[in-house]
Amino acid sequence: MTSIDLSPPLTDDDVIIDISSSTTEEIDREQLKLKFRLALIDDVDNKKTSEIKAKSDQIRKLLCQRINRFTVVAHGVTKTHLAQWWLSFGFAKETISGETFTVSNFVSCIHCFTTYRYGSSSTESIAHHECSGPTTENSSTLDKHFTKQKNPFRLCEQRHLTKLFTNWICDDLRPISVVEDSGLKEICSYFYSLGEKNCSRSMDLDSLFQSRQTISRSLKNEAQLYREQISELIKEPVENQALTAAPDIWTDRYRQLSYLGVTVTFIDLSQQFKKLTLCCRNFPVDLAKTGENISKILKEELNRYGIEKIDHINWISDRGSNFIKCFNLNSIDPIFCFAHRIHNVLTMTFINKKIDSYFNDDSMDDIPDNLGHEEFLGDELLTLVQLGTDGTTTLKQSVVTRWLSLFVCAESVYCNFDAILLALETRRATRYVNDLTKYNLIDLLLLLAPLNAALHAIQTDQTPSLHLVIPFYQKLLHDYSTYSKLVSSSKKKYPSIFQSSFVADYLLNESSGVRFFRQRIRTKLIEMLTFDDRHYMAMCLHPALREMDGVSNQLKDVCYDNIRKYLREKKVDVVNTTKDCNIPTNKRRKLLHKFLDEDEDNEHDETQIQTSFDETIIDRNREDINLTQNTGIGRRRSSSSPSLSTEFSYSTTYQASKPDELDEYLEADIPSSIVKDNPRHFWSSELASIKFPVLKCLARKLYSIPATSAGTERLFSYSGIIVNSKRQRLSPDQLDNIHVIRSARKVLGNIQKAD
Repeated sequence: MTSIDLSPPLTDDDVIIDISSSTTEEIDREQLKLKFRLALIDDVDNKKTSEIKAKSDQIRKLLCQRINRFTVVAHGVTKTHLAQWWLSFGFAKETISGETFTVSNFVSCIHCFTTYRYGSSSTESIAHHECSGPTTENSSTLDKHFTKQKNPFRLCEQRHLTKLFTNWICDDLRPISVVEDSGLKEICSYFYSLGEKNCSRSMDLDSLFQSRQTISRSLKNEAQLYREQISELIKEPVENQALTAAPDIWTDRYRQLSYLGVTVTFIDLSQQFKKLTLCCRNFPVDLAKTGENISKILKEELNRYGIEKIDHINWISDRGSNFIKCFNLNSIDPIFCFAHRIHNVLTMTFINKKIDSYFNDDSMDDIPDNLGHEEFLGDELLTLVQLGTDGTTTLKQSVVTRWLSLFVCAESVYCNFDAILLALETRRATRYVNDLTKYNLIDLLLLLAPLNAALHAIQTDQTPSLHLVIPFYQKLLHDYSTYSKLVSSSKKKYPSIFQSSFVADYLLNESSGVRFFRQRIRTKLIEMLTFDDRHYMAMCLHPALREMDGVSNQLKDVCYDNIRKYLREKKVDVVNTTKDCNIPTNKRRKLLHKFLDEDEDNEHDETQIQTSFDETIIDRNREDINLTQNTGIGRRRSSSSPSLSTEFSYSTTYQASKPDELDEYLEADIPSSIVKDNPRHFWSSELASIKFPVLKCLARKLYSIPATSAGTERLFSYSGIIVNSKRQRLSPDQLDNIHVIRSARKVLGNIQKAD
């Protein structure tokens, strides 16, 4: 800083200029700290030794992220820096929007990113640095000791450790499965490494173990670090609207606390589908769960990750009135969860007092009263069951709000029915199954089988699924159209249940109860399910579904108009691409999804193997399903029109004055080698990048939207396990931190492995 000399030769103006210069220098430093994180860390003025060490660790952790923002600039040996260790060390650099900042008070190893203070102390520790080679923050010792071949420990040592584990589990009431935790192995491997390094020294083992307060503080610090990494990771998808948020509210009945959870799915630049947890935070007790309050809290959470505009990302949710109000307040057009709607269909089908009046014949025993009620399949029954040793399996409990669990529960009761009767007889409690027979269970399983298989298949959060909604809906209408198709579908999906001789004989004729509920399910599917334009657009942009079979011409035209609107907004030059990217292949094309592949009618199997995609996976007889009349979805194209080649080709009947990117996509001969069930295989190909660059952007945006909000439901399941089963005194903030760390470690770990 320039010193101020007030001696007579200097004028007042000179003094003013000097003060202005020093002030400007100070302001520049403060501005750098506000913009660059490394600039803030690099400030070591008046810092204690412990603070300097903490800053070194912060730089190392940032570099271990292996993202473009934080790198090490190799220094090398120069005339002014002759030490050989400069060959392996450099200065950390941070880059933001083309601007860079390089630290000057710390040096980092270019291989393992270990960081030392540089400038005011001895460089002996730097010179004696023993680099373990390229690594990441989470790999290190675990891979070293558990993946490489090592000499086993002596048997007596293994037995003693087993005894120690046993004592630990018994003394502290830990679950036995804790010995299989990867985290425990990682800790043990770190202890092993410390033992190798300090074998000649007498060490205080207690100094390694931290208090619960220290771990609690570490949770907060690590969660904040991972939030910053997540912010960097999702920044580009947010800018390109390739990120979707799924919010929901869960209530912990034990502690009477509500939580707002938000998971996000996105597709990165390499067309990889990823899922992250943004938050699972406590919803303030003093706030009503209104749309206004939900909107306020959502904005707070999104701001933590640099998402300033709530309407700049995609949203998927259930049809809760408070969430709908929140979306309306922010001019958001969400997509509603397909699985929640199926749940509503089943609720309206089975839980309805009007149904009771239909079964007024005392001799009719096809369907028991209150078919969906937990009295038959709930807690009281489960507590009385004693499983035998004759190959029986465990019983699964039904959850009233989850129809998937009802199927699993009914299946387990059916498979163990004889053992259940025996157990109830010994306890004189057969009243619980007086009105329940194996035939009742078969009827129930038959009615739920297609829906159960569909929901299991579509509730994935690992791959895109939005394009499957329309085909799955068409397949469900097909399965419930006739009894023979329902039986055929169930046999192929669950052969262990429906292909036994006992069941096959019973299913030869349809009972009146099954007929009633089968027709009712199909009617409710037609009445209650509506679809968003994005469902059809996602279907169209899957190369195996671009013919959109079973969709009316009117809906196709609307879909094409929406896609062309996106093309116009991107101001695309409609020119023909001259570069030929076709890759010849003799491979037969694969079907889109095994759920759609299992249920072709037997009489059509041989004739339809070589036909178009939809004729193979959604074989429907037009006299049985008039989609035009019943659902508003037009009839499929004539069976003579699809191409029989091994390529996915389609000739559109729409002729624009000048072909645009959509026309070229619809008419392109796409090699079957790049057409898989996951659409990213096609959209990450060279052909898609060159011929359909704008459609690729649209596909990325659409396929970031999952078909269901199952990811957030699973988040709440984990929360229940953590809070109720593991740590009932855990604070809501720490629960939020745990979810963020757990989610981020999975995604960032996979990215590091890929690199």
